Amino acid sequence: MEISFGDWAATVEPMRGAGLTEMEANYLIRVANGMTQKEVAREVGRSQETVKKGLQRAYQRLGAANAITAVTKAQAKGWIRYAGKASMCALLSIAMLTGTDDAMRRGGKTRIVRKAEEIQAIA
Repeated sequence: MEISFGDWAATVEPMRGAGLTEMEANYLIRVANGMTQKEVAREVGRSQETVKKGLQRAYQRLGAANAITAVTKAQAKGWIRYAGKASMCALLSIAMLTGTDDAMRRGGKTRIVRKAEEIQAIA
């Protein structure tokens, strides 16, 4: 099953244990698009605590400590992918691998989203 939101898409396998669950993938691609846990909860109609637990399960499944690492590892495994321009995907992957973290700024955008906007401005 293919799930997409914004610039990201996820592939969910119907066999249990073969990747992310549908909800975990749904939450993770929204976070990859720059949404906070609170925004994700509002968007999908769940409580913030439910979203937080779902993301924690996804992080654990991926062996990640935070959103940036989870997105990077999920991409490497082929569980999620950037559905936008291929060159931007490559540049974002490099940005993530070179120590970009998921600290939020006042505008609510992650550094991934800010980097993507910078790259779009250059391109």
